[in-house]
Amino acid sequence: MDNLLSYFPILGELSLQAGAIIRRHFNQTIEVERKADDSPVTRADREVEEFLRDRLAKRFPDYSIFGEEFGETQKSSAYRWIIDPIDGTKSFVLKTPLFGTMIALERDGVPVLGSIYFALREQLLIGSAETGTFLNGDPVRVSQTTDLSQATMIITDPRTLIDNEQKDKLVRLARRVRLVRGFGDCYGYYLVACGLADVMIEPSQLKYYDVAPMPPILQGAGGRFTDLSGKIDLLNGQGLATNQLLHDEILRVINQEE
Repeated sequence: MDNLLSYFPILGELSLQAGAIIRRHFNQTIEVERKADDSPVTRADREVEEFLRDRLAKRFPDYSIFGEEFGETQKSSAYRWIIDPIDGTKSFVLKTPLFGTMIALERDGVPVLGSIYFALREQLLIGSAETGTFLNGDPVRVSQTTDLSQATMIITDPRTLIDNEQKDKLVRLARRVRLVRGFGDCYGYYLVACGLADVMIEPSQLKYYDVAPMPPILQGAGGRFTDLSGKIDLLNGQGLATNQLLHDEILRVINQEE
């Protein structure tokens, strides 16, 4: 299916069904386990991924699937689904409704379509460079902020301003913007794509499934996603999303080029 719009209703349907699973668990006592890397995982994470893998495999039997909890199933197609069942499990455990179910579609190893569904907010953000980006069916665009001193910056964990190896870069940027807030994980990228914030920055520890949907979603909204050096590298653990207009200036600031 080369027409990316044709995937929209499918991802919308599956996201809503996954959201029903999440809400059921959210309204119960949430039991948390620790994975080998000490990150949290819940029964909801696993159940949502199992559901999505099963439904996507039935609809697209030739497509590979790679998910956070159950690894990769390799098939013959040039297409591959990437699944993060609950991006922001820590928020989920804290009963904070800023987590999302993320799905990306790769074509020849490059993410071309991304979606984020916020189950508690009942919001579906979906988009690509080819189609544009939409929130519950309505087109969204990044902000038009051109003055960095008036920008809003989002980070996931405020401790990255204190003890991360990239802290100097983040502090330099934080001192140049108008407002800094810690709305974590995929929610920060949602804010940038919808024009509600100007920059989302995560300096380390991101996994591929954490960022795979971001380039197409941001591109479809007129924004830009790179690592902290300005490269599109989804494997080095970094994420920088902006409204495009500020991107080059932000790179100069964090890399001390001005």
